[in-house]
Amino acid sequence: MVNTFQQVWTYCTVLYCTVLYCTVLYCSVLCCTVLYCTVLYFTVLYCTVLYCTVLYCTVLYCTVLYCTVLCCNVLYCTVLYCTVLYCTVLYCSVLCCAVLYCTVLYCTLLYCTVLYCTVLYCTVLYSLHLTALNVFLKVLMAGSTSLLGSYT
Repeated sequence: MVNTFQQVWTYCTVLYCTVLYCTVLYCSVLCCTVLYCTVLYFTVLYCTVLYCTVLYCTVLYCTVLYCTVLCCNVLYCTVLYCTVLYCTVLYCSVLCCAVLYCTVLYCTLLYCTVLYCTVLYCTVLYSLHLTALNVFLKVLMAGSTSLLGSYT
């Protein structure tokens, strides 16, 4: 019986050690697997969250930057366009008014000069005509008195 007891004891010891070893091994593998999967899961989760956050922030930053640049460009172009348009209209208005003013001034001066010259010419002509008529009448009167004197 001792031999059987020893065999049972040995068998139980081997079985216990085997079961213990397998249990420890299983638990170790299970624990390592769970730990590995947990670490892997949280690493992937962290990287995904970090990637998405960085991507979101980058997209948001680029969108805000793009919209700001676009808004500034539109505002700059609008202001530039309005300034150029205002300056062009102002320049054309001033130029048109200057041309109109010079044309009116030129026509007025031309009209006044022509009128003055015409009046002066007519006055001089009339004056010469009167002088010539006066001389003619004097000559005629002088000749008629000399003619009258010779008949008397």
